[in-house]
Amino acid sequence: MDEEQLARIAEDYYLNKLTFGDISDKYKISRYKINKALDQAVKDGVIKIEIRNSNQRNSRLERLLSEQYPGTHFFVIQDDENVIGTSERVTLYAAEKLSADIKGGNKTVGISWGETINAMIEYAPTATLENVKFVQFLGENLKYNSAADSTHIVERLSRKFSGEFFTLPAPLYILNDLVRKGLYAEPSMQRALTVARNMDFLVTALGTPASLDSIPIWNNNWHSIFPTTRREDIAGYIYGRPYDENGNILNIQNDKIVGLSLDEIMSVPRRVALAQDKSKSLAIRGALRGHLITELIMSESVAFRVLSESKADVLIEQLKQL
Repeated sequence: MDEEQLARIAEDYYLNKLTFGDISDKYKISRYKINKALDQAVKDGVIKIEIRNSNQRNSRLERLLSEQYPGTHFFVIQDDENVIGTSERVTLYAAEKLSADIKGGNKTVGISWGETINAMIEYAPTATLENVKFVQFLGENLKYNSAADSTHIVERLSRKFSGEFFTLPAPLYILNDLVRKGLYAEPSMQRALTVARNMDFLVTALGTPASLDSIPIWNNNWHSIFPTTRREDIAGYIYGRPYDENGNILNIQNDKIVGLSLDEIMSVPRRVALAQDKSKSLAIRGALRGHLITELIMSESVAFRVLSESKADVLIEQLKQL
């Protein structure tokens, strides 16, 4: 491919924001060749990708968090001058970390859903990696008309790295126990779940108690999905399941999830979470107390909120014992 065509493809992808599908139709070439062309354009100097070195980590906050919550590895990114800039720093760091973690190939990565995960993919550099698999380990969240739904996220991320992707053709929750169990016998389900059971690591967001309220089908059937759970006890959602401020999963006896079991998820050696919003501090503290995650990427402002509220919790417990 000559330099002029490389430049046109790079311009359409990076500046005109065309998708791989659009470019494939326009130039009558495969998605694989598009990916190779973008890599070649960088190597030949046709385009230059500059990443600002603004993602310095705050080692002091990381140390304080590690002392408060041993067993979790923290990545605290310094705040920018405004909220948008801070959010960009966190997502950029997460994207670079993901790219570094799968470099060399032979990795199987589980991906959940959410705006934070979707933003991370936007920042992920395009690369061609061998034997990298991305898998949806939980059913579809049914957040229609959104790029942040789980199926689209897994597919888009796989295209970034020219890897394979596996999706679960089922909703996140199925109330009928027989129907749910019957789905697991379907070949289309077994394929993705077999891949998911061999994940090297997974990337997830943390949901607030209001997370499911934004999806009508789940909000309208909330009491059927979580018949023994009280809304006031929920600190957050992770892996589609509600948990309290101490990290206890609240629907463990009435799990309507389609996907990997909680035990299977907890056996994944690395469970990486992203958190950008200070309003998720309670959800973060619950996930840390319950050891539901092994790594956490967040901003300084979120870290400060988590630490200050953690100290307040300790003080309250001490007062209770007086």
